[in-house]
Amino acid sequence: MKKSFTISLIAMYAVLWVVPSTWGMTDDHAGHATKQTNYRTELLSIRHAWAQIKYHKPKAERRHAFASLLHQSEALNHIYPDQAEAMAWSAVILYHYAGEVGGLKALGMVKQSYHILLRAEAINPKAANGLIYTALGQLYYRVPGWPVAFGNDTKAKSYLRKALELNPDGLDANYFMGDYLLRKKRYRQAAEHLQRAIQAPPRKQFSIADAGRKADALALLQQVEHKI
Repeated sequence: MKKSFTISLIAMYAVLWVVPSTWGMTDDHAGHATKQTNYRTELLSIRHAWAQIKYHKPKAERRHAFASLLHQSEALNHIYPDQAEAMAWSAVILYHYAGEVGGLKALGMVKQSYHILLRAEAINPKAANGLIYTALGQLYYRVPGWPVAFGNDTKAKSYLRKALELNPDGLDANYFMGDYLLRKKRYRQAAEHLQRAIQAPPRKQFSIADAGRKADALALLQQVEHKI
């Protein structure tokens, strides 16, 4: 009986010593997990809102909607300053906002978007399956070159190729490469990438963005087919 009691007592003390030492670790892990869940939930909300604005908002409402979404995105970046994906989405939203603003002010906003993307690239260039590569490639071929802005076809092609290397079947990577090649009058190659964009596998939780981008790709492909 005494031996059994002694063993039980030793076991009890072992629990008292061991369990508290893991409480802090468990709490820290739980706190980190909660923080990551909150971050992903908020970022997902921003991505959904961007797709809704771009593809479903009337033209007259887009400027205000993008401005509001930009504030939301910047707030997320303030809370999570080292998240390259969130940073890249701020740049994407700012670029689209600039498109609604227009004029010289828009050019300044696009340059700001560009610098945000460069900061995101320095943190993690492969974030979000190549979003940063795709966004930088898009900016490089769509904005004017020096001395007006930073446009550069060589850099555009390089970034778009990196995006495709990372995600060869990706919708956005193929769409923007197709758009770039169309502008360069390389119609057959453009058609190949646009067809891949249309056939890209659906992305869970991004049905609105996928449907809108595939419609854009189909419209460009129809343009290309008239040129071939």
